Amino acid sequence: MPNPFPANNLFFLKACCFWVFLFISFAAYSQYTDIINSNNPGNTMGAYSVGSGVYQVEGRFYVDRFRVNNKIKDTESLFNNSMISLRIGLFKETLEVIYDGAYTLEFQTSPTIGEPVGIRQGLLVNRLGAKYMLYDPFRNPDNRPINVYSWKANNRFKWRNLLPAVALYAGANIGLKSSPYLLDYPSAAPRVMIITQSTLTPKMVLIVNGVYDFIGANSLDTNTSLEEKSLIVSLSRAIKPKWSVFIEGQYSIYQSYEEQTLRAGGAYLFNKNFQLDVFGGLNFQENPEKVFAGMGFSYRIDRHKTR
Repeated sequence: MPNPFPANNLFFLKACCFWVFLFISFAAYSQYTDIINSNNPGNTMGAYSVGSGVYQVEGRFYVDRFRVNNKIKDTESLFNNSMISLRIGLFKETLEVIYDGAYTLEFQTSPTIGEPVGIRQGLLVNRLGAKYMLYDPFRNPDNRPINVYSWKANNRFKWRNLLPAVALYAGANIGLKSSPYLLDYPSAAPRVMIITQSTLTPKMVLIVNGVYDFIGANSLDTNTSLEEKSLIVSLSRAIKPKWSVFIEGQYSIYQSYEEQTLRAGGAYLFNKNFQLDVFGGLNFQENPEKVFAGMGFSYRIDRHKTR
């Protein structure tokens, strides 16, 4: 079946190539942090790895009301989702292996015509990938000069702070015949991401993800395209030593529709290895209509050794 978004495909691929070739020539380093480096509570992935010798788990639970308005009647489901990410820093500071999984218990309160009201459950996400850092601006002291005489000068926004750390993610979505949500998917479908992270001030971070998911994948049942293209932008800010807040926007293109989603929330750092968070959000179209809220946690086992 011909791709319904050829122009978008070409633009996305050109953008990916631009970022990769622009930064691949720089020396690549990652930056281990004394405090846990978590992707929660947003949907963006940060550019920095957890660091070699670090084993980290990030989990969340959220309820998602999903409503579709068709010509015959509205259909509505309530998804109770549990998600987990396992992040492992390998032998290089710049390399991280990531597993993402999501399981749902769906209550069909207003099912599609011909389907009984009932409960479905199964895996929504089953994905394995790796992230590699291409460029870290903090490795060059000239990019972040320190003024020993002025706290204000060191903490205010400067235009050069927009220079981002850059990472590349590549992985595969793995289909499972045992899940009603992955039954129609191929056994493996690629996913790639370009990740940028700019430290605007010591308390404010901007993360941008360009995602190309289910590349070249078609439904096994209907042979329609399953490809997804997304741009996700997240801005987070520390408001106290242990508190932070974030706001995030996402624009996604699917075969039959486009979606805009807004998320917001906050996180609390219990100690350097454990974080709790809450979040909520909604999309901005009527078909489908989504509203969701939840909470999550992040915990790491830190066996990092400075080399």
